[in-house]
Amino acid sequence: MSENHASLPVEDLKNASSLALAEAVIELLLEKKGRNLTAYYVGEESAITDYYINITATSSTAVLALSDEVAEKMSLRGKRPHRVEGRSGASWVLVDFADVIVNVFDVQSREFYDLDRLLPADRKMDITPIKEKVDAKFNVKKI
Repeated sequence: MSENHASLPVEDLKNASSLALAEAVIELLLEKKGRNLTAYYVGEESAITDYYINITATSSTAVLALSDEVAEKMSLRGKRPHRVEGRSGASWVLVDFADVIVNVFDVQSREFYDLDRLLPADRKMDITPIKEKVDAKFNVKKI
């Protein structure tokens, strides 16, 4: 892999599947050092969305930075969010791509709302391959 990541082609997500969008969002959030990322496929149980992605940021500034980054980078790849909610409070921002809903929390809000308990544990995605891809991209070695 080239050391110059900026020259790598960026996949257009305009007509991508909800899985491809979810994976792209997960990869971006992991690259930006979000914490405790969980993702769930709920497409068979939900009429609202196919995927929920929950992530924790370390501060209100980081909540805004992560949510802005997701909205901006996915827009550049052809997937603009339908709406972004919660920016004024900066403790929980929801970025809604319809097929994928991203919840960016600060630590206190993540613990208080505990959305993970409402989502089916058996529908939790294994994000290990995406983590390994991000680690390889940044030459992170496991100890």
